[in-house]
Amino acid sequence: MKTTIMSLLIVVLPLIGLSHAASFYEVGDFNGWTTKMGVAYYKTWSSSKTFYVGDALIFQYNKDIHNVIEVNFRDYESCNPNSALARYKSEYEPVKLNRTGHYYFICGFTGHCEAGQKLEVLVMPASLQNTTIIQQNNTSSSNPKPDPVNAKPNPTPKPKPSPSPPLEDPLVVLPVDDATIASLPHNAVSNPRVWSGLSMLSLILLKSLVSS
Repeated sequence: MKTTIMSLLIVVLPLIGLSHAASFYEVGDFNGWTTKMGVAYYKTWSSSKTFYVGDALIFQYNKDIHNVIEVNFRDYESCNPNSALARYKSEYEPVKLNRTGHYYFICGFTGHCEAGQKLEVLVMPASLQNTTIIQQNNTSSSNPKPDPVNAKPNPTPKPKPSPSPPLEDPLVVLPVDDATIASLPHNAVSNPRVWSGLSMLSLILLKSLVSS
């Protein structure tokens, strides 16, 4: 017996959570049900909403100069109030949308429907709203936002300094005389550094002779 009850609870509880919560829509929002809003106002208002079975419309109006009549599509187009499907005369009376499809409403006072006091709504199955909610929840859970606290940028590697080229041995020019040159070995005379020193010495001696 306990097993049977638990099985029923497992089946029923999710269905309770998926039940449609009815919404109440005040027609025209703060402007209410009137002739002052123009011919396209209520069509624009209705197209901005999504209605489901179980929702309700609330018409706010002065019952001395307005009313609400539900009609079919043909009478809605021609503004004919004589073949009404339903009549409402009480202010703030909820009009329940208990089926799918189109609903058509007009004001039966002369000239009001022609002035734009008419409303068409399309009602969708309540199951579609439940499906939309489930899809939104699944999307939110499958795309978690990153933690801004733990998210740290990757450190930028610092460029390594290029190794400096090795310094060459500095060239030292020393004064030499003929005796020094004669005492040098043959391979030393052919050394380019020695010849550089001798060339420099020759330039110095030449400059001294010119100056004198």
